[in-house]
Amino acid sequence: MSATNSPQAESPTDVVENPSRAVRLSVVIPNYNHGSLVGDAIRAFAQQEPAPDEIIVVDDGSTDDSLARLAALASEFPTLRVLAQEKNQGTVAALNRGLQAARGIFINFGAADDLTHPGLFKATLSALERHPEAVLACTEGLAVDVTRPDSAQPRPPIVPAYEEAYLGPGEVAGLLRYADNWLLAGTAVVRRAAIIDAGGFDPVLRSFADGLLFKQLALRHGFCFVPTVGMTWKISPSGYSRSEAADLSRSFEVMNQSIARMKADPAFPTWYPEVFERRWRFALARVALSARPMRKATLLQLVRGPVGRIVLNAAAALDGAVGRIIALAWFVLQERPMSLLALVRTAWFRRARHAPR
Repeated sequence: MSATNSPQAESPTDVVENPSRAVRLSVVIPNYNHGSLVGDAIRAFAQQEPAPDEIIVVDDGSTDDSLARLAALASEFPTLRVLAQEKNQGTVAALNRGLQAARGIFINFGAADDLTHPGLFKATLSALERHPEAVLACTEGLAVDVTRPDSAQPRPPIVPAYEEAYLGPGEVAGLLRYADNWLLAGTAVVRRAAIIDAGGFDPVLRSFADGLLFKQLALRHGFCFVPTVGMTWKISPSGYSRSEAADLSRSFEVMNQSIARMKADPAFPTWYPEVFERRWRFALARVALSARPMRKATLLQLVRGPVGRIVLNAAAALDGAVGRIIALAWFVLQERPMSLLALVRTAWFRRARHAPR
């Protein structure tokens, strides 16, 4: 079947070949009922310099007007391809379908409700050209809670480098000792062949499928980090990652599956799964603390020991800012999620970067 811009035109197994035109960079965007937002995401990608050679939106059985909006956008953006799933199969299935359909040497996986910043692809592709041994390159981002638009926070909390750098597998393992989440999937440009060789995204890992895969690739091949803001990550209570984190039993299932894969993969340091579990539990606690009111039942399941239960009961009774600070401080002491010194260094770096000169 030949490529068209019709949302119904491409089947799951279609690979569109055009030998007369090399495809350097593909973007894949899973979409489910984000018809009102996906156009902004597409425009932000199309305005990148360099622009992607193809933008693939995998509509995952949307029940809103997404397909109609995408059909209109296809006439505006010739590089847009729309793959329509007849039924909702989940984000990971959409990512894998887009991965198989993409033709680029490099690939970026976006989100229908996030926005890339100008310069993302210039920074990451340039870094990969200078460091051909790297399997991926990524940048910083801004995390914004959509319920509090003025809440933008830089991510990752700890940057792995203060200037563009290639970090080899040994250095990546060293990073894991003091921080996690230094690799933002939405900012990452990855060599597509490496993802294919790794088997694509594991559906069992749900919202963490990209996080574990990219970390695995970095531990095997190294990666580039460019300390510039490349995207705005919009966090919504109904969003994929946040809704997954709010379901404690499902979150623990994903955590345990992830740990099992780490233990079976020699690329991961043997000490890392225990550290990963502490950081995962801390992240779940932060999500529970961000709720209004805080989710006391979830926090009590995450806390360890009788003293912790006493502290959490007292914090929940206070609720409000004071109660949250007490609870957060306890979980920091309990889980020791990251290096405080590294946090201070990153905060100093960001402050100095934005200081007037």
